[in-house]
Amino acid sequence: MSKNDHIQIIDTSMLTAPVEADNLFASRQNAYEKLLPGVPDVTIFVVAYNRLEKTKRCVESILKYSGETSYELLLIDNGSEDDTLAYFQSVPYPCKRIIRITKNLGSQYALNLAMRSFSGRYLVQITNDVIVTKNWLSNLLCCMGSDPQIGMVTPGSSNISNLQEIPLTFSSYEEMQKKAAAYNQSDPRKWEQRLRLMTVILMIKREVIEQMGMIDRGFYHDFSDDDFSVRVRRAGYKLMLCMDTFVHHDHDFRHGEDKDMEKFQLSLEKGRKNFTDKYYGLDSWDDMSNYEGYLIHAFPNKKPSSDPRVLGIDTACGLPILQIKNELRHRGILSASTAAFTSEAKYYYDLQTVCDEVSCDRMERLSDFLENKSFDYIVLGRPINTCPEIPRLLRSLLGALRPSGILFLKLRNTLDVASYLTMMGRNFPLEEFATAITLEQFNQILQLLHVDSCNILNIPHQMDVQSQEVLRTALRNGQLATDITSAFNSLMTKEYAYCITKQGDRI
Repeated sequence: MSKNDHIQIIDTSMLTAPVEADNLFASRQNAYEKLLPGVPDVTIFVVAYNRLEKTKRCVESILKYSGETSYELLLIDNGSEDDTLAYFQSVPYPCKRIIRITKNLGSQYALNLAMRSFSGRYLVQITNDVIVTKNWLSNLLCCMGSDPQIGMVTPGSSNISNLQEIPLTFSSYEEMQKKAAAYNQSDPRKWEQRLRLMTVILMIKREVIEQMGMIDRGFYHDFSDDDFSVRVRRAGYKLMLCMDTFVHHDHDFRHGEDKDMEKFQLSLEKGRKNFTDKYYGLDSWDDMSNYEGYLIHAFPNKKPSSDPRVLGIDTACGLPILQIKNELRHRGILSASTAAFTSEAKYYYDLQTVCDEVSCDRMERLSDFLENKSFDYIVLGRPINTCPEIPRLLRSLLGALRPSGILFLKLRNTLDVASYLTMMGRNFPLEEFATAITLEQFNQILQLLHVDSCNILNIPHQMDVQSQEVLRTALRNGQLATDITSAFNSLMTKEYAYCITKQGDRI
């Protein structure tokens, strides 16, 4: 045996050593660009398991609408039993590689395989039921390149959840492509920073994969996106949704296309529990998908200040803070400073991934945090009547607002359907304890604090039609109200959402 048999020689003589940049993320990017000369900018990979016709439409759209950027095409046949492999072999693209997996071991296995073998600076995953459109790739690259801290981006789509859907209507693929071509104009105002992304298309930097590692195969299907999103954020990177770019997800997920709905529901339950177990009580739906719909509806039409400051208080992982930040972006303010105060330590780490300043303490210490600080927008994530010392809290919040600043808060309705059904002896899930305070009483407190500019929205309980009719019948039979409609609407109100505008310096 030769003494050199077990020596591997890596010839780096023709490579340029990386040069340190002025921040961590730029240094990482610089290192990979220096060490990867002559490679394509992008590796696009498609994983296909049967569904040949959809695969054909997907690949053909890539070939037609991605030519403005150099890319490697990686086609992975994930154990298909149809003619997928033969089709991949026939695809007329010179920079193409094909991987054949003989037995389907799950999509995560194929994804990890692609992550280990791709050549480009950016990896783009496309599910085989997606049809891309004009400018899709250049638009995503534009967003990715705008900030070295952006690590993962995805376009808006049809047939998708997580408020990522773009309502582009069409009756044919040809009409869809025509409308998408008109829509897909790069516009940074339509980019949104998110806590989590659903990824029918995923673009990620090579250096991000190096930092966070492979897909966790413990999430067989469901909640894999959620887990991936958390890990990218905790590696120090931003997640961006490009709502300036439409692609078509050719899959009717709302009606369970290709799914056994009973098995799918069970899979969701298992995936959610796996996520909570992994992140020690963090719940992807309750803590990372806690959209406050009223925020956008109540957002004032006035022109925001050029350097706005946003504060979120007990907003779980910070999604309502990002909602305000994204709404400001839509209005042309591309940067806003953000801060968070949380009374629950489990959110501290994730809040740091989206906020410039984070403090964790008891709600009784909020006034100390607010001292000598001022904000243009403050959102209180929990109902104010679940907090101690409501008048004192309101005074502190209003005092921290700049003139014409906006305070968003909610008041839990303690005389709602849950309370009513409980009194009737029915089993109804109750929310956390809230001080019993009526709308009229709360408005009186606001008057004492000289608040005279506010909008109030009703946030209803989500209840099916049959249950609503049972409630109406109970009201009629119980003869508890003369105006059944008014009583019903009051009971169906879960919370009252307030948008309070500070007038001048008065408090």
